Amino acid sequence: MARPTPVLSAAGDYEEAIERYVKHLGNNQIRRTIFNEIYGRTKKPRSKKEIMAAAGIENKGNNAQQVQNALENLNKHHLIERHENDGYTKDGSHFVYGKAEFIRANKDKIIRYADNPQAVKALPTKRRPAIKGVLALRQVKKLALRKQKHLNVLYLTASPDSKNPLRVDAEVRMVQGAVQSSKYRDNITLQYRPAADLNSLTKGLNDHGPQIVHFSGHGNEDEIATDTGQLGQQTVQPLSFDLLVKTLAATDNPPDVIVLNSCKSSAAKKSLLLIAKVFIAMRESVSDIAAANFAQNFYAAIASGQSVKAAFEQGKVAVEAASISEADTPELHCAPGVNPATMILT
Repeated sequence: MARPTPVLSAAGDYEEAIERYVKHLGNNQIRRTIFNEIYGRTKKPRSKKEIMAAAGIENKGNNAQQVQNALENLNKHHLIERHENDGYTKDGSHFVYGKAEFIRANKDKIIRYADNPQAVKALPTKRRPAIKGVLALRQVKKLALRKQKHLNVLYLTASPDSKNPLRVDAEVRMVQGAVQSSKYRDNITLQYRPAADLNSLTKGLNDHGPQIVHFSGHGNEDEIATDTGQLGQQTVQPLSFDLLVKTLAATDNPPDVIVLNSCKSSAAKKSLLLIAKVFIAMRESVSDIAAANFAQNFYAAIASGQSVKAAFEQGKVAVEAASISEADTPELHCAPGVNPATMILT
């Protein structure tokens, strides 16, 4: 199970954050050199001495002080991470410096905007939207809503690993906000089950007959990590894909769509497509920020009457915007004869 990365903000201020980081990176030559060196190929954190040597900066004159100033500035504004030297290097340095996950994922965009200050002024933000003025949205009357299908989503989350906590609570809040502001918000119900386990899944299937079953949490090629719900002790309870399939099959109305918003969950596609029409999963490890942005935009599209395929594509676009290196992580798999472009769930 991969170490998670934090959701940048549940408030959706991605563009503001990019603008802020661009401003603090600036065009100072030493700062840029150090930034580029830290975000090079080397993965482990390094000391100032190691960074200077790798960047070809000689330790003479006031070079060391300029590098120190650059490191402190980058760390102060969260462009890099500083750690205690806990065995990373043996050169006697007190601190080492390494990559910050959000910056790593958006490094190219930050550098591009820093090189072109005029372009960042055109970046749409909440305070500076791309479209000025407010467009009136066509109201959906209750009679029209009654003609639409009602969609139940069983939304299970679990983050039982205290050493690698996930911001699944922030993800759910983002999804709830997206649904509430969508066209058919009254026709979709999120049955939210935090700290979920096998019983949460079984009871949710029995009580609500959901068309979508969604799980967000840790996982790998063989299982997802559910939560025992116990306090003060180990709460991780692995749920194998084999047992997950048997549980989903043990109902008169299996879900049409299964979403596993967890690392490397695409490995379950063969068995889960025996149950569901569509299976959405993650090909590789997925960060918090990518998982949350995918879910938010996927359900916003579903609640607006978009097809499953269109909703999936909107989720992928959101992942690419938030973390370009994870653009191809979400995957959509269909059972034979199923066309997700014609599947509209609300």
